[in-house]
Amino acid sequence: MKRCATDVRLLLGLVGAHILIYIAYHNDNVFWYLYTAAMLFCMSYAIADNKKNAITKLPLTKNILYGFISGLLLYALFFIGNLLIDWLHLTDLAKDVKNLYKEFSPISAWHYLVLFVVIIPGEEVFWRGYIQRKLNDFKLQPSLIVIVSAILYTLPIIYSQNLALVVAAAVAGLVWAILYQWKKSLSLVIASHLVFDCILLLIFPL
Repeated sequence: MKRCATDVRLLLGLVGAHILIYIAYHNDNVFWYLYTAAMLFCMSYAIADNKKNAITKLPLTKNILYGFISGLLLYALFFIGNLLIDWLHLTDLAKDVKNLYKEFSPISAWHYLVLFVVIIPGEEVFWRGYIQRKLNDFKLQPSLIVIVSAILYTLPIIYSQNLALVVAAAVAGLVWAILYQWKKSLSLVIASHLVFDCILLLIFPL
């Protein structure tokens, strides 16, 4: 773990991501502009510092298949979770879910465009392809890598001040961290993330 603390570039990347994401979540009127810019920075930073190829030789068709299936299963998990919120009468969490769609859901065509072309790939390139790959370089236990990766992915979401979004990020982040740790495939987690968001935001919103 001491080696983690001494990786200055990794720490600078995390600090930069936190600052930009914090600014985005605290400027609702221009959230989509700022969050897109934040992900462009994160993706560019990851690519510039990532000297290793984060994508395995797993065939692209298998990546897409695994991504599609995992995206469907993740949505099913969220669907069940939403039912439990209603069944258990978790009114505060239900209110947060409604506020989440109201405040951060894409409403314009360009929102969807940047979400699927920039934001989702950017998040996966940075959090899995860069941060989690770095954790693997430190030779930590796989289970610890997955947990730390999911936590690091979730922490900036706290700036949204929306508990439902934080819980969602923690669950989804854990799933994508497991998938990346399993196959070391960036295209797989990007596909999974794309499928999940497409269903959640376009096909069957909760």
